[in-house]
Amino acid sequence: MTTSNSSLYALLFPLMLIMTIILSGCANKPNTTPENPLQLVTSEQRIQQLKNKQNWRIQGKIAFIQQIKTKNKRESAAISWEVNEKSRTQELNLTSYLGINVLNLISNKEQHLIKIDGKEYRGTNLSELIYSLTELTLPTEALIFWVKGIPFNQDDKVEINEKTQLPISMSSEYNNSSWKINYQNYRPFNQINMATQLTIEKDELLIKISIKNWSFNE
Repeated sequence: MTTSNSSLYALLFPLMLIMTIILSGCANKPNTTPENPLQLVTSEQRIQQLKNKQNWRIQGKIAFIQQIKTKNKRESAAISWEVNEKSRTQELNLTSYLGINVLNLISNKEQHLIKIDGKEYRGTNLSELIYSLTELTLPTEALIFWVKGIPFNQDDKVEINEKTQLPISMSSEYNNSSWKINYQNYRPFNQINMATQLTIEKDELLIKISIKNWSFNE
């Protein structure tokens, strides 16, 4: 499957957003209220909480920024991403602010279907499928861990806020590339502290996510 150079960027933006889910810098003060305080748990306890929550969904907004030659190209969309880690299924929808569906991704184990502008693209390896459309390698497997603030590799370096015991940043290796994830503004959802602002950075790529809602299903 091939695409022309003129259509490459049209595919690039929505496909890059698949990988995200995902404001750099140090952690801000927790975005909480007295009626909605952060849960007081250790970093290890939080990781165990999330390992037991394998069916989850996020809703919010996402911005994709990439430096192309001397200019920054920026696009944004509303995002809804539902993942069931146990059954290895997921569905991701990106919509414009006018409510127009930009992209739909459905995965069932090793079967992946991407719909863009009425066209369908299928493959058994999501990273390879995306690379065939964009010529970019993206961290498809790692994102399910990173978005929750959980290390993907044993060697990932995580900076923890000593007071809140929540991740501030993470450095991770994926497919021989270095990635930097930053976390800001935590709120409790289903009694689990989750970041509501995140970024993922690599070279000239920056992806920002603002999460309005986290939900967990048993």
